[in-house]
Amino acid sequence: MPKTVIYLSSCGIHPDGKPDPFMMQELPWLTRHFGRVVMVSFAGVATLDEKGVDFPLARVGLAAPHSWLAAPFSKDFWKEVAHLFREHKMTPVALAKLFLFTRRGLKMHYWTERVLRGCTEGQTVLYSCWMSFDGYAAALSKRKHPKTRCVVRGHAFDIDIERNPMNPYLMKRMIADVADGLYFISRVAKDQFQEYMRGTVKPSKVRVLAMGSGGEPISGCKRAPRFAQGILRVVSCAQLIPIKQVPILVEALSRWEGGALHWTHIGGGPGMEELRRMVEEKLDSKQNIIYELMGTVDNADVNRMYEKRSYDVFINTSQKEGVPVSMMEAMRYGIPVIAPKVGGIPELVHQDAGYLYLPEEGSDGVLKRLNMLADLSESETDKMRQAAMKHWNRDCCSSALLPKLFPEVAEKGA
Repeated sequence: MPKTVIYLSSCGIHPDGKPDPFMMQELPWLTRHFGRVVMVSFAGVATLDEKGVDFPLARVGLAAPHSWLAAPFSKDFWKEVAHLFREHKMTPVALAKLFLFTRRGLKMHYWTERVLRGCTEGQTVLYSCWMSFDGYAAALSKRKHPKTRCVVRGHAFDIDIERNPMNPYLMKRMIADVADGLYFISRVAKDQFQEYMRGTVKPSKVRVLAMGSGGEPISGCKRAPRFAQGILRVVSCAQLIPIKQVPILVEALSRWEGGALHWTHIGGGPGMEELRRMVEEKLDSKQNIIYELMGTVDNADVNRMYEKRSYDVFINTSQKEGVPVSMMEAMRYGIPVIAPKVGGIPELVHQDAGYLYLPEEGSDGVLKRLNMLADLSESETDKMRQAAMKHWNRDCCSSALLPKLFPEVAEKGA
């Protein structure tokens, strides 16, 4: 049974030594099933316990300068340069991006090799959270230690050409050749990857497996606030950056003509002041709407909010998405969803658990679905809330999904 999992995630640990909440959701399961969990991030290396960083962040050796010196001599780098030339994509900017990608992957690879010195090859798993330079680092170590199992996840920004046109030229073929398994968070991500790989990846390696969200199933849904309190409670959770398009929700709410509505937005970012001005302009005069802009909230506090408060609906307005963890977290508590039909969202929001709208509908689509939800009877609302919770239990619970990623430890019942 593998005793060590080396978790490679470029952003898994911040420079201040704090673990990223996105990574933390899988940590309890990993620490229960592996004897040791070691995080290799771009900021450094740390051994983790169930609560996070167990030992101080270490920046071992001369990985950074070594990576700068080694990148120009990397065979993988020059193979991708040739790939860019063949497809007439070579530009100075593309070359610079490829060089930096190679250098970053090498830096994480050198740190991974230091960790592997103390591991038994057949009892170690390399797990890359992203099919980016951390995935490249994992594949480099797998190539050097063939008995070590290597699995790599693919999400959205690290796969989608529209988000990053360089994706096909960032070691994807090398990663696919070397890794034991490629796990995509949605069918959309898998299809995008396979389209530009053009049949060069073994189908047996490719799987669709959602990232999921942390925590255990909740027993029983709370009653919808619309019936319990007479107030329609709306929640949204997103960074205030252009791709999240939160102003679309504000525009929809500005035309809400139903009963009392309370909107809570969780998430901060560079667009906070602009959003605040828009909200004051469009919502302050509406007697039937109260709003609360909470800014950045710790992930654990978000879950505590869902435990203490009940919401009628979670609304997402993103221009692009993979499979949003924020949406899963709401569904865990039986909160139905209104969201655009983009990315992997349709794989998450089934008809019985919420409403999808076409992205070109914009605020009209959001408002129409919000009115549809508000028109449901109490029994219909209860069914939708229960469906959202059941869907999370079956398809989004991280501890239920990870055994499929790590069967070598799950089957042993460790």
